[in-house]
Amino acid sequence: MATIVQPFVSRSTVSEDVEGLRISIPAQRSWTILFMLGWLGAWTAGGIAAGTSLFHRFNFFIPFWMCAWAFGEVFAGYTVLYAIGGRQIVISKFDALTIRTEIFGLGPARSYLVSEMKNLRFQPPAIVNRGQRASGIAFDYGAKTVMFGGGLDEKEATDLVARIRQRCPIADATSQDTGTRFWAHQ
Repeated sequence: MATIVQPFVSRSTVSEDVEGLRISIPAQRSWTILFMLGWLGAWTAGGIAAGTSLFHRFNFFIPFWMCAWAFGEVFAGYTVLYAIGGRQIVISKFDALTIRTEIFGLGPARSYLVSEMKNLRFQPPAIVNRGQRASGIAFDYGAKTVMFGGGLDEKEATDLVARIRQRCPIADATSQDTGTRFWAHQ
């Protein structure tokens, strides 16, 4: 007997408010958060033990190790907090697209001029520099590519792209000649 699979629900929520089209994309959840919590606990205990030993007997190695420990503590702490209470808020207006990455309501926002944006699209996952880049939504902005909505699957991302395009007149990529022809006759 086959199991009936219910339709999948969208991870993001879309609403209209006075600011414009508002898209909320919560952080992607995974079981690796449990590993990160355990690692963070052990890492914190190791840092406390190293700091305590530094007060009892000075060792030149321990201050350098404590710098690396602090970096790891901040990175893992940010990763855990983002996975638990993080989201991206995208506000689409006629003239600007604002992306705010927040954790428990706090975080920086960046606004991009729609007139400078090109090629709003779904960006599939890829292997980049020995790491993996999650899928999401991307657009070209000057000489850089800006991505948001990490972990969105293709259907949800293309639906969000269509909603943003209804609000913002974003240009498509054009085929431009990027090379200079030194051998051309004048």
